[in-house]
Amino acid sequence: MEKIIEVAPGQTILEQGEEGSGFFILKSGTLEVFKDDVLLAVIMYPGTIFGEMGDILGRPRTCTVKAKNAAKIAFYQIDTLDTLVSNNPEIAVKLIRTLASRLDRTTQKLIDTARENPLWSTK
Repeated sequence: MEKIIEVAPGQTILEQGEEGSGFFILKSGTLEVFKDDVLLAVIMYPGTIFGEMGDILGRPRTCTVKAKNAAKIAFYQIDTLDTLVSNNPEIAVKLIRTLASRLDRTTQKLIDTARENPLWSTK
């Protein structure tokens, strides 16, 4: 079930290390994603899913997400990932695409870093 939440600039939506159940979808606004106080990403495109990693991995939240400006988000409470996928195949497809896109960006960042640092290169 979807719950719409309005957040103020600077408000923390989820905190790295906290137990979580459920995920979010950005409706409007801009969010910042931090891991160990390092800015990793900016979420600005409506429809972007976030906060799902803990549920997928069965671990506490992996990042902190804060509102950069006023934002509107939808929260989806889930009992289990299996239930979510079974009952909402369209969300499962979006999750797969989101995770694949993140992996692609991360891989490219690693390649760029290796090219900038000769010690990482195999040539």
